[in-house]
Amino acid sequence: MKKANKMMALTMAAAMLVPQMAFAGESEQTTFNIFAGVSALSPDNSEKPLVQQMNEAMGVTIDWNCVSGDTLTEKKNLILNAGVDMPDAFMAAELTDYELINYGSYGVLIPLEDYINEETMPNLTALAEKRPELLATATMPDGHIYGLPGISEMGYIDDDGTYIGIGAIPQFTSINKDWLEKVGMEMPTTLDELHDVLVAFKENDCNGNGDATDEIPMSFMANNWCAGMTTLFAGFGFTDYNEDHRAIDNGKVYYQATSENYKNAIAYFHKWFEEGLIDIEVFSQDSSQYIAKGNGEDARLGVFTWWEIPEVVGNERAESYEYLPILDGPDGTHHVNLNECGTTNHKNFSITSACKNPELLLKWVDQMYDPINSMQAIYGAIGSYWNEEPDEKGCYTMRDLKDGETAGELKSKNELLGPTEQLTEDYGTYYYLEDRAQQRIDDIRDFWFQYVDSTEYYPSVVFTEEETNTINDYLSDLKALTEEKTAHWLTDGGIEDEWDDYVSAMDSMGLQDVVAAWQAAYDRYVEAQ
Repeated sequence: MKKANKMMALTMAAAMLVPQMAFAGESEQTTFNIFAGVSALSPDNSEKPLVQQMNEAMGVTIDWNCVSGDTLTEKKNLILNAGVDMPDAFMAAELTDYELINYGSYGVLIPLEDYINEETMPNLTALAEKRPELLATATMPDGHIYGLPGISEMGYIDDDGTYIGIGAIPQFTSINKDWLEKVGMEMPTTLDELHDVLVAFKENDCNGNGDATDEIPMSFMANNWCAGMTTLFAGFGFTDYNEDHRAIDNGKVYYQATSENYKNAIAYFHKWFEEGLIDIEVFSQDSSQYIAKGNGEDARLGVFTWWEIPEVVGNERAESYEYLPILDGPDGTHHVNLNECGTTNHKNFSITSACKNPELLLKWVDQMYDPINSMQAIYGAIGSYWNEEPDEKGCYTMRDLKDGETAGELKSKNELLGPTEQLTEDYGTYYYLEDRAQQRIDDIRDFWFQYVDSTEYYPSVVFTEEETNTINDYLSDLKALTEEKTAHWLTDGGIEDEWDDYVSAMDSMGLQDVVAAWQAAYDRYVEAQ
């Protein structure tokens, strides 16, 4: 039924676009409507210097519909399903492969490959010459490109020749070392030791403000890519970083959240909820609420998880925190599953059949592939994020932070989300890798990787249309059930009694079909290497 409803919506959307499609071809259109995803801290894209510069260079006007946060997917789906008042393009709208394939095949999105040439898109063409595999990663099973590619090479090559991306371990868990000293305890090395530390944090006035009840022993954001708790799952033989709960072991793909290790981890951490060691708002707080707990007048967080330390607690208070090691579990061991480290994407710019002058719009967006423009799109404009003038080597450097300002906040307020290039050879040629990014890469290599015994991760693959439809039909409901049950089991318990029924339900909802699709795409990838 779900699949039939989606096909009906696609058919209606395509039919509604027929009158607009009749105008396609030669046109003098110079004003375009773009639906765009932006950071929660970002102003409207029309206010960004890079956009204004790009508009002036091409003689165009962009009317923006900018959306951030959880409403992005909802509003995107409403537009696509309605089929009326369609924008000329979607930019950083998180279009899925399913949407690219299906809305492309129905004519809602137009093929872009014929426009990727030196006349229309010289910057992307030059990039594709440097990275010959780039266009292939954006090509759908029907042979068309419906979403422009982007590439971000930010990481290092491990001793075994594996590329390790900056997000290989997205969740850095940190602990307040001042609080450790105050309660007279050593840095934990096991989960049981951390439990005892959290109890001490809960029972003492660790921040010294006279209130022994405002300390939060541990906080995180459930189901968040960089603020979840799954680094702690390493003590049960896995880390569940992938948002689809996908993992791979010696070439075999599986779903983490139906494994016995997952069951054991959730049962263990439920006890911490019962004892009040975990923030009761981990399932409801957003990033601004989470960060506010770290940035308040008094230190309140004993242990927290984030991409980096300063963005949550501020630069000054960051000195009180250090990384919590990967902890051994009850059996005295640990294992880390690396997050997927693909460098390419193809979901940041698509043109609809409502656009009467796709060639001009693509000339406009091609400017983002210029290395200096990509630099400004990824981080912020020259003068806002970067110093006004390059150094003696011709490289731009990040400006000094103001009091109370963090690099992450500055980036979020200035970035322009869209298709960009970020190549290894760009660093030291056009600009320097930002200090916090280099620090994170160094931290992964020098601290976190001492706990990693396997560099295997699921690669960037291309799914067939059938595989894409299978994944789209089943995966969202599977993930929803996993998240619902996990929240229930962590807070209320009962996983031991309900586990078998949960696994059976997942199988009946198509889990094995999804895993088979993942496996087939992976096998093709390996065969093509």
